[in-house]
Amino acid sequence: MRVRSAAVIGTGPRAAGWATRLLAAAFVVSVDDAAVVAEVRDRWPSAERLGVFPGASLDRLVIGHGDAHLATVDLVQVVGDAALPAHLPDGALIATDATAHAFEPIHLVPLVEIAGASHNDELATLYASIGMVALDRGAPSEQRRVLGPALVELAAGDDDTLIAILRALRSTGRGAGAVLAEHEAARLAAAATAPWQPGDQVAAPLALYRTQVEPEWVDYNGHMTEAAYLIAAGWASDALFRYIGDDETYRANDHSFYTVETHVLYLAEMSLHEPLAIDTQILGVDAKRVHLVHLLRHGTTDALVATCEQMLVHVHMSAGRSAAILPDVAAALSAIHTAHARLPVPDQVGSVMRMPPPRT
Repeated sequence: MRVRSAAVIGTGPRAAGWATRLLAAAFVVSVDDAAVVAEVRDRWPSAERLGVFPGASLDRLVIGHGDAHLATVDLVQVVGDAALPAHLPDGALIATDATAHAFEPIHLVPLVEIAGASHNDELATLYASIGMVALDRGAPSEQRRVLGPALVELAAGDDDTLIAILRALRSTGRGAGAVLAEHEAARLAAAATAPWQPGDQVAAPLALYRTQVEPEWVDYNGHMTEAAYLIAAGWASDALFRYIGDDETYRANDHSFYTVETHVLYLAEMSLHEPLAIDTQILGVDAKRVHLVHLLRHGTTDALVATCEQMLVHVHMSAGRSAAILPDVAAALSAIHTAHARLPVPDQVGSVMRMPPPRT
C-alpha cells in the first residue's frame, strides 16, 4: 500500500497538532519549522494512547518542503498566516485555516469545519481517514458543538481528560464517540499483524497487543485498578479475534465469541503511563470453546504483572445459544493451538482460590 504524505506549512501549536494527527494516520509529514518537531514529540504520547495506524512513527516527520517532496504529497495543510508554496503539487488537496478549521488540540479533537474549498468532498474523505469528521460551517450548531467546542470546554486543555471523555463516549454510538469507534475499527482492521492464512507460521506465544496504563485505569492507591487488568486483557482478546478472522464481517453474520469464565491473578503493580505488553497463549480448542491465557508484562522490564485465564464460547448471537466455530476461524485456532502446544503451561493456569489450611 502506498504511504500517503502531507506538508504542514506554518508554525506553533496548530501546525504541531495537524502534523501529529497526520503522523498518527501513518502519513509521511513534512513541516517547514524545526520548532514544530519538538511540539509534535510532546503530543505524540497522547496520539499513541488514542490510537495510531500501523507504520505510524515520529520517524516519518521531516523538516523542509522542497519542490521534490511537494510534488508527491496528498495534502498541503496551511495554518495561521503562513503563505502557500509558490509551486503547488498537481492533484494535491489544499486546505487552510480559512477553508478547513480544526479545533485544538487538533491531534485529539475530531471536528474540522470546511468552507469555501472546491474539493470539499475529497477533503472530507481524507479527514475521515485520519479520525476526523468534516462538517460544513452551515451544519447545525449542536452537531458541530458536540464534536468540537464542547469537548474542548469539558477537557479544559488537558489531554488525559479529553481522551477519557472520548473513550467514555465511544459506546454511545453518538457524536465524537461514534467517530472514535469508526476510526478505531479502521485502525484495527489495518493492524500490523495480518489475519492468519493457511500455511502461516504462528508466533508462540502471540504478541498482538501493547498499550500503556491510562489515567482512568488508576485508582486511589495510585496504581492500576483490578478491573483495568481485565480491560487490557479484553483488548488483547479483540486483537486475537481479528487475527483469527473474527472481524466486523464475521460478527455481521451473527457469530462471535463470548467469555464465560475468567480468572485474573495480580502479581505486580502498574503505575500511570507505564507500558504494558500482552502475550496470548491458546491452551485448548474444541468445536465451540477456546481456553486461553493472557500474560500481562511490563513493557520495558518484561516482568509478569498479571495473568488472565479465560474460557470463551462461540455463539450464534440472534439465536442466543452456543454454535460451532465457523471453518476458517476454526482452522486458524487449530493452527495456533498446534503451535502453542510446545509452550509450557503457565503456573497460574488452573489455580483455585481458597483459604490456606490453618497452621498447627
